[in-house]
Amino acid sequence: MSHNWAEKIWSNLTNVWFLWSACLIFNIITFLFIFFKIHPGRATLALHYNVLVGVEWYGKGYNLYFIPAVGLAISAVNFVLFKALRDNTKFLSALTIFASLCAQIILLVAALFLAKVN
Repeated sequence: MSHNWAEKIWSNLTNVWFLWSACLIFNIITFLFIFFKIHPGRATLALHYNVLVGVEWYGKGYNLYFIPAVGLAISAVNFVLFKALRDNTKFLSALTIFASLCAQIILLVAALFLAKVN
């Protein structure tokens, strides 16, 4: 009997919770990176950078906290979807985990690039 990769992931429940934990850890790392490296506050910082134009949006530094907040919101919505889909479709429930993990990594990279600009 052949199993697809979603069933293999689902069969080992520790992998599922490990990936959700990794999403949360990446979110915490993004928040702490912004807090300690960029030091956002009331000062005006670059919020959006374009390679062709340069800095496009300036704003208050505390607006950078929207990056981990968006990541947490994406993970929360995907976790609710994961709970709703885990009994019916294993592929879609596994896909929510990977989408959350990819979103967290992309947002961490975005914070790293904004640290170079600021």
